[in-house]
Amino acid sequence: MYRLMFLVFLLPMELCIAEPEAIRFKIFLDNNEVGQHHFTMREHGGDLEVTSEASMDFNVLLIKKIKYRHSAKEIWKDGCLKSVESTTQRNNKNIEISGKLLAGRFVVTNSGVEESLKECTKSFAYWRPEWLEDESLLNVETGKYTPVTLESEFDPNTLMTRKTLGLPKTEIRLKYDKSSEWQSLESDLKIVGTLRYQRVYDTSGE
Repeated sequence: MYRLMFLVFLLPMELCIAEPEAIRFKIFLDNNEVGQHHFTMREHGGDLEVTSEASMDFNVLLIKKIKYRHSAKEIWKDGCLKSVESTTQRNNKNIEISGKLLAGRFVVTNSGVEESLKECTKSFAYWRPEWLEDESLLNVETGKYTPVTLESEFDPNTLMTRKTLGLPKTEIRLKYDKSSEWQSLESDLKIVGTLRYQRVYDTSGE
């Protein structure tokens, strides 16, 4: 009897927890594979939790070795950030960023310095293309609030949508399939080369 009651109470809780969605990319500089970037998305009630882990190792001009590690956790509500935490390591330099909603503003803390942004602040949410449509986006690695432009083009032959995100000094080129699933990213980096993300899928059948 008690066991049956336990299962009855447990069932609604299980139904409220959605299965996490994982998106995985291999990272290339020009034609050389240099790392990976993984994203995991989980829904909790009306919130969306997005965690990401990135790692890259490469050389600049065949001389300087770069070790890059980045992790971030973002909480979203109705297309706006509720909070963010990130840590980034570039060789021996470490950056920690945090942000949260406070009194109708999104407050970002970078190395002890606070910056107050608008209430509905968005980051570079490549995995949810409709959330890229804003005048500025928060870079959760650097804490900088960056002005952007967004252009979109649909290819009827491949059914792919190409989006170009314009930044002050560069651009980011994105591709999405007919279901608006993010498939690739490309951006030209000075001196380093062309950075490219290519989505990979689990072929184990699980």
